[in-house]
Amino acid sequence: MKNIFKALLCALLAGVMIYGVSCSNTPEETETETVTETETAAETETETETEEQTAAELVQTDAPVVEGSAPVSVHRTIIYGTAEPGSVIRSVIDGVEEINECNDKYFYIEVRTEKKTKVYLYATAPGKSESKPARVTVSTSDTGKDVFGGRNSRIFYSPTLSFLIGNEADQSSLDSLSAYIAGKTITEIQKATGKETKLIYAIIPDPATAYYDEQRDYIAEQIPEGHKSAMESFVETVNGCHKDVYALDLLSVMRAHKSERIYFSTDTHYSELGAYYAYLEIMSKVKETYPDAVVKTVENGDYTIEYNDVPGGDMCGMIGMAMNEVVPFFVANFEDTGSYYISKRNDGIKSAGFGPSNWQRDSELKDSNNPTAYFLGDSYGCYILPFIGANFSKVWTNEGVLWNYSLDKNILEQNKPDYVILVVCQRNISPNFMEGGNVINAFSTSVAGFAG
Repeated sequence: MKNIFKALLCALLAGVMIYGVSCSNTPEETETETVTETETAAETETETETEEQTAAELVQTDAPVVEGSAPVSVHRTIIYGTAEPGSVIRSVIDGVEEINECNDKYFYIEVRTEKKTKVYLYATAPGKSESKPARVTVSTSDTGKDVFGGRNSRIFYSPTLSFLIGNEADQSSLDSLSAYIAGKTITEIQKATGKETKLIYAIIPDPATAYYDEQRDYIAEQIPEGHKSAMESFVETVNGCHKDVYALDLLSVMRAHKSERIYFSTDTHYSELGAYYAYLEIMSKVKETYPDAVVKTVENGDYTIEYNDVPGGDMCGMIGMAMNEVVPFFVANFEDTGSYYISKRNDGIKSAGFGPSNWQRDSELKDSNNPTAYFLGDSYGCYILPFIGANFSKVWTNEGVLWNYSLDKNILEQNKPDYVILVVCQRNISPNFMEGGNVINAFSTSVAGFAG
């Protein structure tokens, strides 16, 4: 089965990307210019008289500015640049049109070309007429990158294609792990704490999975109808396998908010806004047992969301794309935030951020009756742990805070947490749930080392 899937994936990606390329690439030199109205009319005139008359009454949008282009395969290139905030970009290549939304003022648009080709880009800002075009000449490349472009200025990590067209659970191994969790993992946890500690599995969907409907046609046509990833099967099988074990359906949560900036456009992680929604789902489960637990929310004024212009993320490095994006950041409007806030604004209000190297291992609120938690997680934990630390009365973590997935019996015995919470991304689970390399397996079976 693994070989069949590998062949399928290779066939899909043939001519699209080649793995193992260095991330220190330099963007391709790109020829760009703003085209005159006369040339535009000769090249791509498509508006009707009625549309022209309506547009004439509006202020014209400024032409988009192309910053560069980054070939991602022998046939595909990502064009990136800026436009007026909230613009939609109409691209025209060889007479074929496509519409994509900007990420605030930034756009990242994948185009297909097998030769040196001119691409025309038109921007339309809210309440304005379409701009004059910018023209960019893109070329092909004989190298490939671990990146592919989606629609509406989204970029995805190519290995995560497997979550859409493969990555189906080995149900036998999943059933075995589920039985182990119900019969051994939760039993050993509760034996160590001496109480009915709850166990929460929170697997964060990959951006490609959450935005499955924003894939380009060459991806979308390969997605099998009714496809179910290993993550989805895990949630269905494990949730409720024991009365104190929960596997949260975060895929539904993320898809419900996909119109918001819950993931970075240029990075493989969710944003603080995505982490916030995952945190709310965790706290919703907590309130089923602790109805008086206080949950800090944006709606209650506890947090303010600010949108900041920041350098692009890890996928920019993969393709040599020197670009920014606008992302949401959370500011806490309260003082008792716990230990996982690493920066302060000039007004003294703490803001959440990415920085486990600066974090203390444990956190305690000064005046809270909320339950306690033992938290384990991967890099996605960086974004959600500030919310966890500011809402659970006490939080304990392993040495290094993150990336250590083995349950520590001493932490359980000494602190007796009300919850054990594991937060990992979809990339960290594999279809065979009894393999040691599967993080879910490594975490769940770590209780095998508990003695006595």
